[in-house]
Amino acid sequence: MARPDWLRTFVAVYRAGSVTDAARLRGLSQPAASQQLAGLERAVGAAPFVRGPEGMTPTERGRSLYGEVCSALDQLEVVLAGLDAGRVTRARPALRLGSSAELFSAEVLPRLAASALSVVAHLADDAELVARLEHGDLDVVFTSATPSRRSITAQHVGDKRFMLVGTPQQASEAGFGSLGHLGDWLTGKDWVAYSLELPVTRRFWPSHLDRPFSANLRLVAPDLRAVLGAVICGLGVSMLPSFVCAGALADGQIVELHPIADLVAPEPWSVCFRQGEASRPDVAALLDAFSQPG
Repeated sequence: MARPDWLRTFVAVYRAGSVTDAARLRGLSQPAASQQLAGLERAVGAAPFVRGPEGMTPTERGRSLYGEVCSALDQLEVVLAGLDAGRVTRARPALRLGSSAELFSAEVLPRLAASALSVVAHLADDAELVARLEHGDLDVVFTSATPSRRSITAQHVGDKRFMLVGTPQQASEAGFGSLGHLGDWLTGKDWVAYSLELPVTRRFWPSHLDRPFSANLRLVAPDLRAVLGAVICGLGVSMLPSFVCAGALADGQIVELHPIADLVAPEPWSVCFRQGEASRPDVAALLDAFSQPG
């Protein structure tokens, strides 16, 4: 008969992809974790994993077992944590979902509204979201970066397309007969950005304006909504994803200074989940919602 601790260790190995990482997450020594896996293998009569150069790969029996126990164990952990804190905790909502705040508001929420899912959202950057997904703290995450871990599956659901935007007053100052004229006008102008690295911007300038980034970086704010607000206030121009600035464009608060959508490669965004969990009812319902036309 399989013991609950064995199953907890099995789920940790499934999610982490290695016995070493799973043992650390469980607070066990590696030999103890290996011993629990061996006990589980004897109890179910089949090996749940095959050890390889890239870590522990689930067998067909392992994938089946994970689908049977993962949700129940996750809910049990929440209840046990509540008991340890001196309270009885309600079972968690069906889906723990991670996203950036901007993407969640503009793209994820409208699709969720059309579903019957109950969701607890965690808003953070891609690196934190992927780490929490790997460790089992989240069930699905929406990211712009495709995780490299074997234990995570990424499904493409959309693309970020970029726009060069500023205030109507700035647009009235400019007349761009060519990209060269645009580059001349932008040189020395105030610029607002999400990060100091400016990966999209620094590729755009030399590729299409024939010069390195030459604007005056006036404000850096790690929130695209704050960057949009800065553009509206006239602090500078910026390159923003279209989903972030659509409302402000419609209201006439900002304008597109020059069309760049065909010049800047779109950035894909994906819904990511742990390998083998696409058949979970709540995960499957989310994937179905995002497979429909937006």
